[in-house]
Amino acid sequence: MARVTYRIASGRMVVNARSSIHDTRSIWPALSGTVVVDPDAPGDGAEAEVAVDMRQFDAGDRLRNWKLRSDLDPEHHPTATFRLARLDVTSAAPLRARASGRLVWRGREVELQATGEGSLTAGELTATAGFDLDVRTLGVEPPKVFFLKVESVVRVEVTLTARAEA
Repeated sequence: MARVTYRIASGRMVVNARSSIHDTRSIWPALSGTVVVDPDAPGDGAEAEVAVDMRQFDAGDRLRNWKLRSDLDPEHHPTATFRLARLDVTSAAPLRARASGRLVWRGREVELQATGEGSLTAGELTATAGFDLDVRTLGVEPPKVFFLKVESVVRVEVTLTARAEA
């Protein structure tokens, strides 16, 4: 089969941050972008660009949302983008792979590797992948709220569904 272009129809990014008192979970529900891949040979020349609208998020309550908006400044840095450089398939059924690429946000670029799984047909792609990220590499100081200090390394999980373009 030939390469197929899939457009992201839905998805979300979940960031889990640990602290000494209690962990926090923030959700960014607005993903967009495309994935170009051969369903019969996903590791051969796959391309992807996934963008997250950093202005739309929910950290669980009004105080956390205010603090996160203050720390991240999403109005000045509205889009975080991941560009795939390489996809190493470790299992075909179920589809499991390691994605290597670059995260671009706040004028910085960070190389990262995410591991994940999903399904791939000629009509639809679903994927869930996760990676650890030290937020300081993107110029973000770990948030502090009163006596609560968040660790600098967070766990990021991205879930998406993409449909083949006609």
